[in-house]
Amino acid sequence: MRAAVFHLGVLRRLANEERLEHVAQISTVSGGSLVTAAIFSASGMQWPSSDQFRRAVYPELRKLITTTDLFTVSGVGWSGLARYNARLLFARASVLADLLKRRWGVTGYLRDLPSRPGWLINATCIETGKNWRFGKREMGDWRFGRHYDPPFLMAEAAAASAAVPYAIGALTLKLPKEGWYRTDPATRKPVERSEPPAKRVRLWDGGAYENLGLEALFKPQRPLIGCNFLICSDASGPLPPARRFPLLGLVRGHLASPRLFDIASEQIRSLRSRMLVDALERGDVEGVLLRMGNSVRDLDLKTGRTREAEQYDHFQEDRETLLALRHPTDLKAIPKALFDRIARHGYEIADATLTAYASKQFTRALEWA
Repeated sequence: MRAAVFHLGVLRRLANEERLEHVAQISTVSGGSLVTAAIFSASGMQWPSSDQFRRAVYPELRKLITTTDLFTVSGVGWSGLARYNARLLFARASVLADLLKRRWGVTGYLRDLPSRPGWLINATCIETGKNWRFGKREMGDWRFGRHYDPPFLMAEAAAASAAVPYAIGALTLKLPKEGWYRTDPATRKPVERSEPPAKRVRLWDGGAYENLGLEALFKPQRPLIGCNFLICSDASGPLPPARRFPLLGLVRGHLASPRLFDIASEQIRSLRSRMLVDALERGDVEGVLLRMGNSVRDLDLKTGRTREAEQYDHFQEDRETLLALRHPTDLKAIPKALFDRIARHGYEIADATLTAYASKQFTRALEWA
């Protein structure tokens, strides 16, 4: 929920300058996948205009996220225990997909998504260890094969993308028998028909492979894919303290992973971030990296910008940004004051970063359609 709300704040900043109409590609993992599914659902399976987002979608999702637990074992209740029974022990990701439909109204199919912007939902394939992507017209990875008519619900793809290893566990999907192709790993184009190596696939959180969702759009020393200005919204929290029994946290709604996964995920994020920052500094690509936890004062220090002391009174205090960053990874409803704190943080980071790093390039790039 922390990531979902932070991303909503970033999008609100873009909407305030009528920029949502210029979005060409979206690539998401985890909380980003959940909130993007909610955005499409709230706007009739279309990407909202800037005005629609400000006027209807943002207020609707604020109400939803501040009143509805998405998934906690304790919040499922007796009726949920009866409905899901053993699935709560052995198939929690499928329960998450069902709760996305029941509680968040995410009922559409992938094939019902609009062609623009293209939305790529990233998960991790346990069988191949590769980045498994869902989209309107494609699913799979280069080792498993790709299918060009995904039959799955948007809720299933988003749940797979957010299926934190062990805490939620893998989502198992039964695959169609026909329609698979082997593809070129460099170009992703189909080479020949193929048979899927298994009847089912198990998918983990996209963050297990790459937790910024960058690979679909950015590869080092190459042009951006499908867009010409990249906004990478990183709402990752700090490395959490080690817990002896991570599954017990799920009862309280905390998605605690085994320590080894947390450490590996932190290292992957750091390496991907450095690759992107290096490319931005060299001018290889145009874009920005928005990091949760930075205050406006932090960004000013990094960029050498000076403001009068009283100007900082208009921004979140430094401690407020740290409180937002330290909100635990969970699927619980967020109090309204906390929602507003995290969303404002996303808004201000987007505003300050875009202004500091890319004002001229950003304006020029968004003229592209």
